[in-house]
Amino acid sequence: MAPDQVLACTNRLLVDLEPDLLVACLYAHIDLTHGRLTLAGAGHVPPLLREGPGRGRILDIEPGPLLGIGTDVRYPITAAALPPGAILALYTDGLVERPGQDASRATSDLLRHFSTTDDRDLEQLADGLVHHAWPTGQCTDDVTMLLLRAAQLPGRT
Repeated sequence: MAPDQVLACTNRLLVDLEPDLLVACLYAHIDLTHGRLTLAGAGHVPPLLREGPGRGRILDIEPGPLLGIGTDVRYPITAAALPPGAILALYTDGLVERPGQDASRATSDLLRHFSTTDDRDLEQLADGLVHHAWPTGQCTDDVTMLLLRAAQLPGRT
């Protein structure tokens, strides 16, 4: 199923099973063969995409409502190219939401760091992003991150 359908089905199930629970979610279908991303979000922070040194952007996904909010909701789909060598950063809101700070500004600051930092070692890049966001190591929320580098596949142009 497409990401919007997966979120809609998950939402209906959540409403039926746990009517008082609200959940943020980002569902991404990654087609490495064709270099494409298809995403749908339910109240989740937007992913970052680094297409090369100094060339990063926040993926502007049209937000959908949190899962569990109601039964007849729509989760818009966003499509984006995933070129060879690009790095996709998926992360939880704990990375950019800090008490007393604007989350949009924190996300833009994280993007600048993500776009210009050495990306040869993804584990070091992830550690660096977390340290950049929380230099004292005193996070106020859980932080989870997944970095994916799109490799050049044989026969892919």
